[in-house]
Amino acid sequence: MGIRQRLGMMKGMLTNPFMRRQMVLSSVLGPIQKRIHGNDGEYVMDADWDNLLILDGCRYDVFTQIHAKQSLEGELTTFQSRGSSSAEFMIENFGGRTYNDTVYVTANPHEKRVLDGSFYHTDRAWVDAWSEEDGIVLPEDLSKRARSVHEEYPNKRLIVHFMQPHVPFIGETQLTVNSRVTSGLREMMRDDADSDPDGDFEFAWEALRRGEIEEGVFWEAYRDNLIRVLDTAIPLSEKLPGKTVITADHGNAIGEWATPFPMPVYFHPSNVRIPSLNTVPWFVPPYTERKPIVRSEPSSDASDRTTESDDTVTERLVALGYTD
Repeated sequence: MGIRQRLGMMKGMLTNPFMRRQMVLSSVLGPIQKRIHGNDGEYVMDADWDNLLILDGCRYDVFTQIHAKQSLEGELTTFQSRGSSSAEFMIENFGGRTYNDTVYVTANPHEKRVLDGSFYHTDRAWVDAWSEEDGIVLPEDLSKRARSVHEEYPNKRLIVHFMQPHVPFIGETQLTVNSRVTSGLREMMRDDADSDPDGDFEFAWEALRRGEIEEGVFWEAYRDNLIRVLDTAIPLSEKLPGKTVITADHGNAIGEWATPFPMPVYFHPSNVRIPSLNTVPWFVPPYTERKPIVRSEPSSDASDRTTESDDTVTERLVALGYTD
């Protein structure tokens, strides 16, 4: 990332009230809170599964509603995530370790930024399966990649990291406010931008906090986004052999306090420990067999099957509303 882009991102964070709040929560209040409470999260790699389908930013209570409404067959319990953001989740669970029995298919660009060859093979779908129109990797496209990777590595644990129900909302109910955070943050990164970015963009969670979006409409869009990804994740779990678990990297906050601080939390800033962010679903659909797992020597292509520049990583991250 060039100096101009870095300065643009910093300016955007300082001039945009939402990003300022996220930075304060992640960098100041969160670490203090973690020092008080510690991190009681569980390690996903120590859990029992053959295939792990990770949803991004999925609240347990909303998952429970969809589970009941759609009468999903399987066992649903809770899991304590070690992160309140994708980057923190990855660092806590995968950072500094090598898992030569596991392959990773991801729509989440944070992997490139915070991990270094943690898996036997990593397939970065966010590089070449990104939908420019939707500003995200569609769950259907990620599922195809996951099946392909499974066929290539049938005796490896498989992690599939979807980006839904994280914004942008691509379900039946959509919010036009989401489009401006993508364009606004991408403008910060453009080498050919005509003017310095001013951070004047909207964001769905901030609009909800200010009361500019009706809460009922917001949750309808969020639930529809979850339904959209489950409509793909459930069939994928049925096609993959072995024990599949559907979980989330973190949840999302809608104004809960970062105890003991009387400061409401929206979205999912790093380092914050509150139930809405750290208690996530752990759903096990029915299965009849286990997959034989083989640990191998490090692969020569342990990094990925695609190449990308730092600018591509940043472009994808800012399109999702990240600047940290």
